[in-house]
Order: sequence, then structure tokens, then C-alpha cells
Amino acid sequence: MKHLRSRSLFYKMILIVICSFSIAISLVMFLTMQHMQNSFTSLYSSETKLLLEQISDNYYELHKEVTSTLELCRKNPYIHKYLANHNESVQEQSSTIYNMEKALRHINLLNDQTLSTLMLFGVNGQVYVSNNDKRVMDLEEIWNLPTMQQALRSPNETHYVYINQRLVNSGAKEESIAAIRILQDEKDVTYGAAMMIINLNDFEQYYRKILDPEINTVAIIDKNGFIFSSNEASMSGKQNLSLLQTIEDNRKSTTFKRDGRTIMVEYMPFLDSYIVCWIDDAQFFAEASQQSMLLMLAFVLILITCLVLYALLHSAFKPLEKMRLEMENIREGDFEGHLEVKGEGEIAQLAQSYNYMLDGLKNYIDELMSMEKEKRLLEIHALQMQINPHFMYNTLMSFKILAWQNKNEELIQSLTAFISLLHETLGNKEEKITVNQEIKNLENYVQILKIRFGTHISVHYNIDPDCLSCVCPKLILQPFVENAFFHAFTDTDTGNIDVFGRVFQDHLLFEIIDNGKGMDLRKNTMKGSSFSGVGISNVQERIVLLYGKQYGVHIESMPGNGTFVTIELPVIRESNA
Repeated sequence: MKHLRSRSLFYKMILIVICSFSIAISLVMFLTMQHMQNSFTSLYSSETKLLLEQISDNYYELHKEVTSTLELCRKNPYIHKYLANHNESVQEQSSTIYNMEKALRHINLLNDQTLSTLMLFGVNGQVYVSNNDKRVMDLEEIWNLPTMQQALRSPNETHYVYINQRLVNSGAKEESIAAIRILQDEKDVTYGAAMMIINLNDFEQYYRKILDPEINTVAIIDKNGFIFSSNEASMSGKQNLSLLQTIEDNRKSTTFKRDGRTIMVEYMPFLDSYIVCWIDDAQFFAEASQQSMLLMLAFVLILITCLVLYALLHSAFKPLEKMRLEMENIREGDFEGHLEVKGEGEIAQLAQSYNYMLDGLKNYIDELMSMEKEKRLLEIHALQMQINPHFMYNTLMSFKILAWQNKNEELIQSLTAFISLLHETLGNKEEKITVNQEIKNLENYVQILKIRFGTHISVHYNIDPDCLSCVCPKLILQPFVENAFFHAFTDTDTGNIDVFGRVFQDHLLFEIIDNGKGMDLRKNTMKGSSFSGVGISNVQERIVLLYGKQYGVHIESMPGNGTFVTIELPVIRESNA
């Protein structure tokens, strides 16, 4: 998650680019496949329409042969004799049958290669079945068939009917297509009927050999919506009014689309029926175009493109990633992390501008730090130079008194201490000195104060030798000792001031303790001292300015219990200063 957050822009751009590209590719693939599907189905439907016309022609040829056969039966005298006469001898009947079969022998539909059967039956009770086939239905049942009754009402026409019962033994299916013609003489007297029986399986071979049943659904439907032949077994022998209505609604077009299907229709007037073929566009396109293969190729293309885009964007973002890491180093004060300028374009210009900015920022920070350092030195120097004129006046008056009293040796010691103090204060420009020097300055200062206060206030030094070589800011002890001289012993004749110095772990500690009258820290503002004019608060400011807020001055005092001052500094040896 940290890695994702640090490179969120990169992954967002990757996601946007990949999603945009994937959507674009998917949209293009969808539109292309839609166009291909329309083109495929349009081309295939055109070819199928030609096949339907061929199938219709084949059925028409079948119709002509059936019509020719039935017409032959109507005109043949031997058939008329066989079906109409009642009192023929066996010999005469055999001769009639022979001549009748001789006339039928040349009919293609009745040869051995087909399963078509001609059935002749007369009003005299005679029945003839071709091809040595056998009748399985009684003659009375045949005459009582609804289709036969319908044919009797229109004796001059050939009637095609669907029969769902087996009439003869031959045929793979019970269902059959029968062409019926009523036989009448010159006086329009009915003497029999001729029925050409074509087994439904043979009837369907006309389109099964041409159309692919895996793709095409074929049905032959009459004007009543009855489907008497189809390659879908569930549709055969059933009425489908919705399909008939669809055909009737689009009777002006032989090819049309409905509910995602392409439907082709060819009317067969001799059967007064439609041969209908339709394909499911989506299924056909999926099978014909290997749609799964196309989708797989599209997926592979998208995957390869995504990988290439990732590599390109990763390469483009690499300088930005390095820039981000270098920027994190800037927060730690490292301004040396220049970027390597590679290539051309906006990224290279950005890297170059970043290096310019980094150099400018480094120079600005260096100048700012230099200015701040000089400013700090000037502030500290100004603080150190603020010597109270009143202190100078009192000190010189003390020297004058010693001269009047002819205390020459004490005067010389005091003058020596004063000169050393002035030298360290005004002559030494260093900001920091060793603890040893600071203690000597404090001793000189106390020597001067004793001219005024005498010897009743004692100052004791307890400095650990280990801290003498440590470095500390100049003049940080005098204000606290001075404060004790001027304010701690105003009500007493004697007093003690103890100055401690030691190293504790990595801290340099000074402790200034007096047994004076103490004070209420809440009321005492402790402004300036008579020596420096800087005051105790200025010592705190100097320490914080030099070392930070973790160091400084801490004062503990209560009225009547003296004062305890702690000065805390870092341990810095003279060799490391």
C-alpha cells in the first residue's frame, strides 16, 4: 500500500490508459464483429436464397413427375378397366395387370431407386400397389380419409396432403406426402383414385442434401400454418400461426430479419405452400467466423498492448520517480541529489529544471544560513558589548578609593582583574570560550565586586577538572553571581555562593547556589543585572539561539530558602569546537 500511494499518479495513468484502450478496442471489435456478422449473414442469406430457389425447382420437377404419373393413370385404359370392371375373369384380370404394369414401368418415381409408391384403388374394390409394396390400411379407411373426401369434391385437381399414418409398408417414417387424383371417365363418372405416396423422409432429402441442418432451420408450411416437413422434428406435423403471420407480414420480401434471425421464403404454388429457411445471426456468425478465436486474439492484443504501455509509461515515469525520492532527501537537508538528464522532451526538460531549481535552492539556503549566522554573531556580540556604564562608574570609584587609602597591592590586583575582564569582554571577539576561561572571567569579576561588598560574601568554586576543556558561551555565569551579590544578601552580613561545574552523560551542567533570602519567581521578572544589562533572560536566549530549545536555564527559589540556578549545555570539547 505504501508503494501504491507513493506511485499513485503512475498507476492512475496506467489504469486510465489501459481502460481507455481496452474500451476503444472492445468498441472497435464490437462494431467490426457487428459489421462482419451483417456481411456474413447477408452473403450467406443470398447464397441460401439461391439454394431455396434450387430446392423449389427440384420440388417442381417432382411435382411435374407426380402430375405426369397421375395423368397417365387417368388416361390409361388398362387402369380404367382394372378399377371399373366388375366381372373380369382371372385370365383377363392378369392380362390387364400385366399391361398396366408395363405402362407404369417407365415412370422414374416407381423405379427401384426410390421409395415412392403408387396406389390405385377403384370403386369396384380393386387395389393396386406398385413396387410389390403392401397396403396396411383397409380400402374403406382410405376412402374415408378427410383428404380423400376433399379430393372427391375437386376431382379435376391434384391434391397434396400430409398423412401422419402409415399407408404402406415401405418408408422410414410413418408420415408421408400423398398426391391424390380422382379418376373419372369421359362422362365424369368416378371409377377410382390414384395416390402417389412419397415417404416424408424421401421428401425431406430434397433440402437436407443442400442446406446445412447445423445452421439452417427449414420448414414447409401451408396456407393454414400447418408445417408438414421440417428438419426440426419438434415442428413437423404442428401448426405454427406465428411463423405464418411473420411470412404474411413480409410477403413483399423474400428475405427479411426478425428477432435476430434472417428469414428466407420461397413460395411453391404447386404445393400452395412456403418453404422457409432461417438462421440465428449470432449463432451463425459464431460458428462461421470462429468468434471465440477472434475474441481470444482480441484479448491477447489487449494484453500485449497493456504490457507495452506499462513498460513505456514506467520508462517515462522513472525520472519522475527518482525526482520524488530526491525530493524526500531535500526534507533532510540534502541538496546534492541531481537528476541525470536523459532523452528529449518534457521529462528531460523537467529533470534539467529540477537540477537548476535544486542548485538555486541550495545557494539560497547557504546564503540564508550564512546571513543568519552573521546575524546571530552580531546579536551575541551586541549583547556581549552591552556593559552597564553604571558598573564602570562604580568600579572606577572603587579604584579611586583604594588609591586614597594607599592600598596599592589590592588596587593593582583589582586593576589587573578589571583589565582582564575588559579584555575578554571587549577585546576577545570569540563567541565561545572554554569553561576554564569562563571561570577565570568569573573570578576577575568577583574580585572587582569584593572592592564594593567586602569579604563577607564568599564565592566557592567546585569545578570538575573534566569539564574545564569544554566549550561554553562567554559570560553566562556572571549575571547569576551578580544577581546574588546585589539581591540575595541585602538583609544579612554574610553569605555564600557556590559555583559547581560537571559533566553528566552528554550534558554540561553549571549550578549556582546561594543561601540568601530567595525570591518569589512569580513576582520577580529578573530583568537586567548591573554588569551586563542583558539579564538572566538574555542568557537563556543566547543558549537557545546557539544550541536549541532542549538546553537553557532553570531557576528554583523560594523566599527565605536561597536560590538554585541550573545551566544546561551540550558537551562540546575544545578540540571539536
